[in-house]
Amino acid sequence: MKRKGGLLCFWLVLLLAAGGFASNYKLVSGEKDFYYGHISYADIKNDGQDPVVFREGRLTPEIAVLNLPLGPGDTIQTSAERRAEVQFDNGTIIRLDLDSRLKIETVMAQSLSTAKKISNLVLEKGQIYVMYKKYSSLEMFQVVTAGAAVKLDHNSVAVIRLTGEGATDVQVERGKAYLLCGEDKMDLSQKRINAKQRGIVSAENEVELAEYEVLTDFKAWNESLNAHFPELHAANPLPKPLQNLPPAVFEFAQKFGNIYGEWTWHDLYGYVWRPYLNDQRYPWGTWSPYINGSWTSTGSEMFWVPTEPWGWVPYHLGIWMWDAKKGWVWLPGSLFAPAWAVWDFYVGFYSWRPYTLYDWMYGFDNFWRQSFWGGLYGSNNPFFPGSSPEVLLGIRKDQLKKKDSPDFPMPKEAKKAFEATLAALKRGDHTLLDSVEGLRQRSVFVRKQDLLSPQWQEKAVPFDRLAKEMETAASPVKPASPPRSAEVSKDARLAIERSRSITDVRAWMASSPKLRREAAPRAAASPSFRFRDWNPDIRTAIRLGVEISYSSRRNEIACPQLGLSSRDNRPSMRESGRLGGFSPSRSSGSSSGSNTGSSAGSASPSTGRAHASGSSANQKGKQ
Repeated sequence: MKRKGGLLCFWLVLLLAAGGFASNYKLVSGEKDFYYGHISYADIKNDGQDPVVFREGRLTPEIAVLNLPLGPGDTIQTSAERRAEVQFDNGTIIRLDLDSRLKIETVMAQSLSTAKKISNLVLEKGQIYVMYKKYSSLEMFQVVTAGAAVKLDHNSVAVIRLTGEGATDVQVERGKAYLLCGEDKMDLSQKRINAKQRGIVSAENEVELAEYEVLTDFKAWNESLNAHFPELHAANPLPKPLQNLPPAVFEFAQKFGNIYGEWTWHDLYGYVWRPYLNDQRYPWGTWSPYINGSWTSTGSEMFWVPTEPWGWVPYHLGIWMWDAKKGWVWLPGSLFAPAWAVWDFYVGFYSWRPYTLYDWMYGFDNFWRQSFWGGLYGSNNPFFPGSSPEVLLGIRKDQLKKKDSPDFPMPKEAKKAFEATLAALKRGDHTLLDSVEGLRQRSVFVRKQDLLSPQWQEKAVPFDRLAKEMETAASPVKPASPPRSAEVSKDARLAIERSRSITDVRAWMASSPKLRREAAPRAAASPSFRFRDWNPDIRTAIRLGVEISYSSRRNEIACPQLGLSSRDNRPSMRESGRLGGFSPSRSSGSSSGSNTGSSAGSASPSTGRAHASGSSANQKGKQ
């Protein structure tokens, strides 16, 4: 009992100390030490053979389009015709071969027994090519199969394959990999695989070195992609004042900085990035942020999925500002949001536009929203064509400071630009006022029934046309007050989720009894399945005779018997009450103690926890 009590106290101390380490970026909800993944390559042809993503708890998948967000609980599945690539915001790249399936189980989940952060991928079928970059010295990254666990060193490259006979085949191209295998949890084996070596764990849990494969079709495909890495990462580096931003912004600058745009200096905002188009219409053409793409829901969040190849970082880290001379410019930041956008609703129309520095200003917020609504429901909108931007001078200068809670917290790196912009507005800077006036044409208006249409851009209504229609309306109905952005965003998200719920039900009803059984959540996995796991909590649990479980929905490691959860003493991700996914929040939660689990190799992703347990064990190393 004393031993258990001492270990319990040790775990609690580590949990309380876990929040002090540096992070890649923070989520707008306050979550730290986390990074998203996204689809960075997929050859989409909409012919039924495209790679797909299963969200936890959903029966029907999403097509793995470019920039689709990924997180714990998501499973990527390729067909016999197409491959796919996943990139995480720490720089790790994972490519799936034909007919492969990979689940993201946890991302930087806090260990219960050490300061380590556990990132687990579960290879359920096929093979993957992994180019791993460590998030921090605390990260422990592993790929788990039914018969082994493969841990990778920083900057390692490996091909990991699950054969049809149940063997785990690991070939290291660079760096080192470590195999953990064995039939008996009391007698596990470790094996280091060095660069240009290959190790195989058989279905009988025996490990041996095998002949290194110089060339395979999958390896040749990866090498052809890697051959372009120098040119893809030869863009201009970040300007020096921006070099303290998250690694994801640095990766963006290297890959896309001068290929799709340019870094330029702005007198108010500092260094900004401006995209350009080959047709040379920008910034005087029709391009705007949040036009080329679509919305998807993940947990309780509305995610923007851009079709621009460079779009992942600029739409999620930083804000966009309209400048009358430079057009749209991006101010990179350190806070990650599913979309930096403001939502509104006007008589059957959803509307959204980029979130700007002005949205942190109380006077501008009131003036903008009331003027906008006044024009759409009355006849006094100063933003109508021909109106003078001088009307903004009517804002009381003492009101140009936000008094209520904004939709987003302000990133620290935006404060200097905010103060400069605020001062320019107060002194009536005409160049800035021209830029503000230009925002009136930048909102997107889509009828409620068209929001989910794949061709919603073709059905979008320009602001000028909508304003004229509202002006000529006989007796427009004016609501008591404009809805808040968060309320409209939630309504749009629920519309998407209701549509997917109907799709799930129809898919279930149309499927055969056999397919229904495969699609439903499967029975709990055997606890012994996950004793082959590099997570240090497993060895501690074996000594104590307790279980360790993983919850993808909460990105959590838990010990139900001791009532411990890795999320109890730090900002947590709220468990979503609706279909699929996870969602960041400030609230903390506790382990549910559920003993349901999932087994690798199911036809579609299942819900619940993956377990590991034991009573007494020693691991022996075989180097």
